[in-house]
Amino acid sequence: MHTTELARHLAAGPGAQVKLVSWERQYPAALYPGELQVPHGVPEVPEFTPTLRPLSWSSPASWWRAGRRVAAADLVVLTHVVPLQVPALLGVLAGMRSARSRARTVVVAHNVLPHEARPGDALLVGRLLSAVDGVLVHSEEQAQLAHAHGARRVEVADLPPHLPGGPRVPAPAGSRVPRDGGVRLLSLGVVRDYKGVDLLLQALGEVHQRGVDARLTIAGELWGEAGRRVRELAQAPGMRGHVQLREGYVPAAQLPELLAAHDALVLPYRSATASQNALLAFAHGLPVLATRVGSFPAQVRDGVDGVLVEPGSVPALAEGVLRLSGGRLQELRAGVQAPDLQEPWDRYLAALEAAAEGGTAAAPPGGALLALAKRGAEHALWTRVGVQRRVGEQLGARRLGAAPARRPVPSGVPRTGVLQDAAEVADALAQTRRLRLPAHPDAPKNWDALGAVAAVLTLADDGSRTARVLDAGSARYSPVLPWLRLYGLGGEKGSLVGINLEFGATVTRDGVEFRHGDVTATGLPGGCLDAVTCMSVIEHGVPVPAFLAETARVLRPGGVLALSTDYDAEPPDTTGVTAYGAPVRIFSPADLRALVATAAGLGLDLVGELTDEVLAHPERPVHWARTGLDYTFVLLTFVRR
Repeated sequence: MHTTELARHLAAGPGAQVKLVSWERQYPAALYPGELQVPHGVPEVPEFTPTLRPLSWSSPASWWRAGRRVAAADLVVLTHVVPLQVPALLGVLAGMRSARSRARTVVVAHNVLPHEARPGDALLVGRLLSAVDGVLVHSEEQAQLAHAHGARRVEVADLPPHLPGGPRVPAPAGSRVPRDGGVRLLSLGVVRDYKGVDLLLQALGEVHQRGVDARLTIAGELWGEAGRRVRELAQAPGMRGHVQLREGYVPAAQLPELLAAHDALVLPYRSATASQNALLAFAHGLPVLATRVGSFPAQVRDGVDGVLVEPGSVPALAEGVLRLSGGRLQELRAGVQAPDLQEPWDRYLAALEAAAEGGTAAAPPGGALLALAKRGAEHALWTRVGVQRRVGEQLGARRLGAAPARRPVPSGVPRTGVLQDAAEVADALAQTRRLRLPAHPDAPKNWDALGAVAAVLTLADDGSRTARVLDAGSARYSPVLPWLRLYGLGGEKGSLVGINLEFGATVTRDGVEFRHGDVTATGLPGGCLDAVTCMSVIEHGVPVPAFLAETARVLRPGGVLALSTDYDAEPPDTTGVTAYGAPVRIFSPADLRALVATAAGLGLDLVGELTDEVLAHPERPVHWARTGLDYTFVLLTFVRR
């Protein structure tokens, strides 16, 4: 289901052409430890079109042929679930190499290693992860495991929702309700040892001894020794009338009614990576009791829409069940919110694109995934900003009301200067990590963003974090405004604003406004701003004198303009080269001096000087893959006279 939904979301991108290459024979039936319950040939979600099925576990030639078949793609995503299939995936990669494929390759690893690993698993997984451009995993723990097994680039994104079944339905007529204070619990899915259902049954015994009528339905296949253990516990004399075993695969069409007949979903896992069962419960209005493993702590809000307990503990699970009982159950049900089914996919596609990309390109690479990647990068960035700010506030509260320690102001980037070499790019990227600032995916852009943020914080802000800042020609995924938000700016409506002609209706992200606007005619009152930032915008067809005049008008005396643009001491020929609907322009030293003179005539004084020494650069550390151009960046800072 995840693979099918991923194909659909990729195909929704502008100009995208997606093929799903799947299995005719996935693995030997003898290796499947459960009973095959899904009706043959009846998919539970509509099949993606086109879906091809050339792969067979018993035919290595089919692996190699499939690789040659996909060799012309721009991006090939390999789904890794179990090491048993790694030889086939390596065969696909070998077929691609034989066809001299230039496709980017990403492994989506649902589990880097299986929950019950076997000898040789680590070796196989290491071969696969080291053979691709990037790996996408669903938790930080899995990311560390992927790095340890040879992955060069790893991105983390929450498992996006691909919920089975239909919408929420009313409770079925005649469903039994426990006596006052009781609770109807549901355990859903294949029963394996790591899922801890045996611990839940033992906890249920303790709950009954305390006089609470807790009933449990176990719906799913019972696998191996873990299944036998659960069956024995469920059929013990003390559990009669309290535990119902519903053995076998639960078809998706039956899930809504099954969920509606219960009060809460229980996820008593000993260990976990990522699961969407909590989201499934929320979609049907049920709170969740889960252990603090895998993705559950990020999904379940303890005491709001569920209960979180420590893993591997029968007493902890018993206390969790007791917290679900009585009037507290209604409070938790009231706190349940239906999950957002689109935004997680935006973030997921952005992470997928990031896993496929490397290097220090100065602009997005273009292609079918660009629009989705931008949108996903935006949501991922602002989600991280919101989480960091809330964590900071909580830390402050724990310090008896003290504000959390402030980040140091960025340093090392001159107010006016030129990006010199790749070492400065690396230094800027390292500084964003030290300062816990979400880095721009195009590494050189962190250099001028750090300089602009430092200029605002030191020249335009008096330390009160109330500076009013406009990001001219903004993008909602660019770093300046979110970084300023993390430094405490943006507490008042309209104090942090980004404008762009591409924006439609106003969008607010964590208190920052993004709205339609022209950088040469903002419509703002004169002298209303403390700072204007403009990062890599004026080279894209902006009338520079008109922009400078408007900036001088809206800045207060002493206000700051931080401006960056593409630059080269000896610019390459860009005749006939266009991007974003305008001729590509790389500023020369003469262009910059003319710009500074125009700014001075409008009351904007340069901080520093444009000497020959300042304008020189030993390297061209920026490569724009879309145009094939190599150059660098310049940052200019002005103060309103």
